[in-house]
Amino acid sequence: MQNDKYMGPEPPAYGFTSAPPQASQNYPPQNNPQYGYPPSQGYPQPGYPQQGYPPQSFSPPPQSYGQPPPQNYGPPPPQNYGPPPTTTIIVQPNGWYSRNQRNKPQSNAAGAAALIFLTGGMNIAWSMGFRDIYLLSLNLHTCVAWFIGGIIGALLSCFLANKLPKKIVLCFCSLLVIIGGIVLSTTRLNIQAIEASLYLNGIANGLAFAPTMALVGEVAVSYMRGPIAASIEQFSVITAWTTNDYYNDFTTQQMQGTLSAICGLIALIIAALLCIESPVIMLANGEEQKAIDALRRLQRPATVTNETFAQLDEHKRYLAQNKEMSTAQSIIQAFPAFVRLCYLRALNAMSLSALVFYAMFLTLSYSNIFGYTYIWQYIVFGISRWLGTAISSFCMESAGRKKTILLGLVVSGGIAFGIANLISYYPRMSTDTLFSLLCVYQLFAGIAFTSTSAYMSEAYPLGVKQHFIGSTYILEMLVFIIIGCVDYSLGGHKIFFYSVGGLSIFGFLMGIFCLPETRRTTLRESQDKFKGFLNRGF
Repeated sequence: MQNDKYMGPEPPAYGFTSAPPQASQNYPPQNNPQYGYPPSQGYPQPGYPQQGYPPQSFSPPPQSYGQPPPQNYGPPPPQNYGPPPTTTIIVQPNGWYSRNQRNKPQSNAAGAAALIFLTGGMNIAWSMGFRDIYLLSLNLHTCVAWFIGGIIGALLSCFLANKLPKKIVLCFCSLLVIIGGIVLSTTRLNIQAIEASLYLNGIANGLAFAPTMALVGEVAVSYMRGPIAASIEQFSVITAWTTNDYYNDFTTQQMQGTLSAICGLIALIIAALLCIESPVIMLANGEEQKAIDALRRLQRPATVTNETFAQLDEHKRYLAQNKEMSTAQSIIQAFPAFVRLCYLRALNAMSLSALVFYAMFLTLSYSNIFGYTYIWQYIVFGISRWLGTAISSFCMESAGRKKTILLGLVVSGGIAFGIANLISYYPRMSTDTLFSLLCVYQLFAGIAFTSTSAYMSEAYPLGVKQHFIGSTYILEMLVFIIIGCVDYSLGGHKIFFYSVGGLSIFGFLMGIFCLPETRRTTLRESQDKFKGFLNRGF
């Protein structure tokens, strides 16, 4: 009957004392502490604090299976809903050899362009005047044909920017180099064949230049971008030699054509097998898995690591930053970098122009000129330029880009004044002194202008990058053409070197306040540093 009493629909009123009933066989008792329920709010029960005072060090009893959950006895313990966030740290390999081996696929991705530019370096030297004596008096069109071809190729690269894969562009340029080499090697003392070869090679170089510089900036890691860009573009050594080709069956022009064809064939193989497309462009096209695979193949060993995803994340940030800018905003942001790079690349063209060769020509005696015994001067001249490029390339990520440019500009500018002063005393000058100054000038010119390759790969916004790189290249070719079209005079020769010296010193002073330091920075950070004209950081 007691159970029936408490089975009724109305519970007993709170505040009245009543003995706790005996638990029924069907339902658990409602006010028994041993089942996890607090006592009723009547008189205090034994073992429990009085009403109004919070329990001291009270913990809920253990819950057994089948029992109702306990009431709220305090805040729930903290829940772990996932692993804690991790921070990815990219560790730069120690030692030059380790870094080079780990990132070798990045240089291989654009390695075909290095051979294309090598054939272009031979043609630049030929157009400057490093050719046989009987070809020194060529018509003006032949002397500037290669540079005109370079402008045509650069214009084509602007129209085809990001519309064709880089592999197809490099393969096509390699074929042009092969054809131009074959044309030159299979003809003898034929001016029309020489011009055709120069045009084909110039178009190949101009067409490959902008895509290659853009590709290097997007596939290379931050601490290898400068050396890779410099080694691919600036190591096209000036190569020239002279013999009396009029009486030889196989002329030096034919030898140059043979070497160009061989370089083009090797470049075609490298482009077909080793070229890797830009992961940034893949992300822009919505191909994330292809971008991950490209990043995997751009390092050794070719496995997906934390560094791979860190680079992918950085590329996404770079792409997002550039997508926010319209075309007009990209052009406005690129203009300050364009002005600075055009100035430096124009000085680079002046340091390799025909008037520099004419200065070396003044150091040769009459008997040497017509006795063909001055090959060693050409070799020393070319090695001097190559050595300066090598020094700047290897120091670019330690000393920095800006310091090497400023050092090269101030020293080469001072030497240019010395060369101009010596030319004013011709023919009573010391030819040995002039030749030594020319070689030292080439050494520091190489130090000064090697870092411009790295700047071009990282300075311009993504939407207009290839267009502005191609435009910078066109201006450089125009400087070559203008200097090549000038009629020679001793007074004009002296004024030219005084101008080179003055422009170099001015570039040094302005570079202190205008050139940014971008070593070991991401593309996003480098692009930000080129905003505006003032940047005094070292």
